[in-house]
Amino acid sequence: MDDVLLKSNMEKMQNRLYQLVEKSGSLVDPRVVELSQQIDHLVVTLQQRRLKYHRTSLLKNKASF
Repeated sequence: MDDVLLKSNMEKMQNRLYQLVEKSGSLVDPRVVELSQQIDHLVVTLQQRRLKYHRTSLLKNKASF
């Protein structure tokens, strides 16, 4: 899954999370917690990809000097 699609899915999940919190009225509802953890996983995945990209870019730039 590319970063754009990953971010789009994450935003959709965040919207579902907001709706679920309003519907359930609780931040500790098991469904809220589960969805929040899924979003956390996507955030970490996206951050890892971006960090890997930036490190690779830095190494390429350093090698060209």
